[in-house]
Amino acid sequence: MGNTRKSQKRVSKTNAVSTFFIVFFVLAAVIIGWLALDFFSGTKRSGVLYTIGKNEYTLSAKEAYNGDTLMVCFDDIAVLCEMTETGSAQSRTFFAANSEQSIAIEADSQIALLNGTKVDMLATAKLRDGKLYVPLLFVEQYMSGIEVTHDSGDVEIRRGEYNASTKNNPLYQDTVFTGTAEVPLDAPDASLDKTAPTYSFVTDLSAYEPYMCPEDPDAYLILVNRETTISAEYVPGNLVEITNVRKDGRTERMVETAEKALQALFIEMRAAGYTDVSVTSGYRSYEKQAYLYNLYTENEMKAGISRTEAQKIVDTYSAQAGTSEHQTGLCCDMHNLGSASQKFAKQEAYTWLIENCYKFGFVLRFPEGKEDITGYSFEPWHYRFVGRYHASEMHRLDMCLEEYIEYLAENQ
Repeated sequence: MGNTRKSQKRVSKTNAVSTFFIVFFVLAAVIIGWLALDFFSGTKRSGVLYTIGKNEYTLSAKEAYNGDTLMVCFDDIAVLCEMTETGSAQSRTFFAANSEQSIAIEADSQIALLNGTKVDMLATAKLRDGKLYVPLLFVEQYMSGIEVTHDSGDVEIRRGEYNASTKNNPLYQDTVFTGTAEVPLDAPDASLDKTAPTYSFVTDLSAYEPYMCPEDPDAYLILVNRETTISAEYVPGNLVEITNVRKDGRTERMVETAEKALQALFIEMRAAGYTDVSVTSGYRSYEKQAYLYNLYTENEMKAGISRTEAQKIVDTYSAQAGTSEHQTGLCCDMHNLGSASQKFAKQEAYTWLIENCYKFGFVLRFPEGKEDITGYSFEPWHYRFVGRYHASEMHRLDMCLEEYIEYLAENQ
């Protein structure tokens, strides 16, 4: 009897152990199967080819997806749409060009702020290699001014154009953050509205707004070049000393409105970390320009060439008296080199200037690639005040002053 009971206990214990291992292995098989299914289903996704403007690259499925959500690099979209940004790598606010439209995105957060309004992106933003990635569907739903297409794993994003037939100089739609991607975007009529756009700055420049955006937006559009000359007697009114002049004892002047706008530019530029740029030249009288042109000619003649040959060379980088913008008091030369040189174009400060100067009412007067139109070599140091409205339009249209004056004549 006692042996029977012991035998029954051993059988019962054996059955319990067997049951435990059976349950354990079944659960383990289920978990392994689930993980394997998840792993292999993930690897079945192919990489995604992204074409954002002229930027093209491929991400693996693991990089391109957040779970089942297809992601896109918002930093690349911001560059394409010429947005400005503030904040840290983890949390940034992007500002659309030519407006106060903004979007704030934070890594590992599912909530974005569109013009101050909270919006659920349906998946968290991710930070990878210093760039923020957001759901592509979110961009499609809440952002207009761009064209998004994706098919068979390929994603293409382009700027929306007002006139797609203008291949060499397309007119882009402004970026808008809205509750729908169906908001119509009509081309602005420059002849009806000359309200200057507003921009956000790191520093408080509110006191300078009346100078960057003068009451009469057309008051500073004077064109001076070899064909449109200025008289020897012309002296602009209200010339004042330039504050941010090179500290070597020189004194330079500009028209007050332009100089005040220039002060704002320098305040913001220094806040951005570029502290070594200074103004080396401002207003020049007719007589001073004549002196400089003759001096440059004499220097070229030292090579043994005639005055006529020397003047042909000087004409590519210096204006004869009566044809110089410096006589208007609306331009200045500024850089961080020992003397004006195209080498300035390789400085980070120059990049900041060409990406931001229009916000303060200035344009690069003699840009690279426009030499046949302006008549002068590329001068990365020469900036001209026209006021924020026209500077922003010239920036948007990628036009030099000669092109823009002609454009206005044809469209107004």
